Amino acid sequence: MRLIVKPMGYGNCCILRQGRALLIADCGSRTNRRASARHGRSASAYAWAAIRGELADGPVADLLITRFDPDRFNGFLHLKGARAAQRVYLPQSLYQQRGDAAHALATLALAAPAGSWGWHAARDGAALLAKLPQVCGQVLLRRQGQTIRFAGQELTVLWPCAPAAEQLTLFESEPSGCACPQWAGADPDQLELETAVRQAVEQLVPGGWAVCQRLAGAFAACLESLAEEGAREAENCRPAADALTAAMEALLPVRAAVQAQAGQQPELATLLDRYAVTRRLAWQNRLDEGSLVCALDDRLLLTGDVDQEVLDELRRSGLLEQRYKAVQAPAHGTRAMLLPAARYLIVSNGYRKGWGVRAALVRAATGRVVCTRAYKEAGCCEYMARRSCPKKCLRMGESFQLELGAEPSRRRTKQ
Repeated sequence: MRLIVKPMGYGNCCILRQGRALLIADCGSRTNRRASARHGRSASAYAWAAIRGELADGPVADLLITRFDPDRFNGFLHLKGARAAQRVYLPQSLYQQRGDAAHALATLALAAPAGSWGWHAARDGAALLAKLPQVCGQVLLRRQGQTIRFAGQELTVLWPCAPAAEQLTLFESEPSGCACPQWAGADPDQLELETAVRQAVEQLVPGGWAVCQRLAGAFAACLESLAEEGAREAENCRPAADALTAAMEALLPVRAAVQAQAGQQPELATLLDRYAVTRRLAWQNRLDEGSLVCALDDRLLLTGDVDQEVLDELRRSGLLEQRYKAVQAPAHGTRAMLLPAARYLIVSNGYRKGWGVRAALVRAATGRVVCTRAYKEAGCCEYMARRSCPKKCLRMGESFQLELGAEPSRRRTKQ
């Protein structure tokens, strides 16, 4: 079995290949503007170019999306034809947190400025949920203790764990009568902020907030349609996916009117921006905490985008191996996280100063560090800033390939 890693900005693409069978774990890029512009493509088309060749000869392909974020999936928006993918795996936490997901994505679709993460997350998230029933056979939600079968072998899902994930989240859900149901326990300023935005939207477009809430309901219904026990035939999700597409289209005129007024009224623009930033941060934290973490015995560990708190919980639970052949570190800047030992640690440079690779992480690595150099900017890595990369760092280039072998190097011992 071969591991192929391709740099995709701050959302890497890991491909497992065994003969004609493919498992593509994430494929998204939203901020690699230089490469996108150089090739005359959008960021999603740039990401699609990384896997288009792998799919050209028509292999059997499964998709694994570790985090419901454009930097993880927007390359998949270009899949064409029925059954372009056999199975798609999503984190179970997306369904468990469907109320938060639906409300966050719908309100970000209304309030987030064009080009922002919030707008891309809402627009591309709706597009992905609408796309999956058209191009894949089954959509499967995975949680801790379940497996992902691939080429006669199994990846064990280590995270998310439903009770623990809920304990780690910032906000708990409340009945829908709450002004901002997903922000129960938030400070009063946050609740007042949503009330102010809702009133501003109603003044500009009477009934506009109701259109936003219909979009939230369509998001939730689409996630509900994916959540039956066992394998879910994607074809059965089409009605909910079509309703989501229609709800997003209905919101676009409301969004256009609100954003146009924001361009003329600085006070409204400031209000929307504050609201979008607060919503984005809350939802991004939940996305991180609910990322899929998968392990192929002691050969490969995919960490999604979990934080140190989750890795510590997995370590305390005895679910992490002592050493892996390869570990894909969390993206968005790995900094100095305490990661499992590995012969090859695959890291991203991040995408801006402050979110990149810290020298402490490289020093702590027990093996070689595979550096994506996605942006090749000095601010994204302390060593690049000093122009003195250590000998243990390997520059990835166009891709990094590693033979994982057909069997684990050792058996897992009982904890």
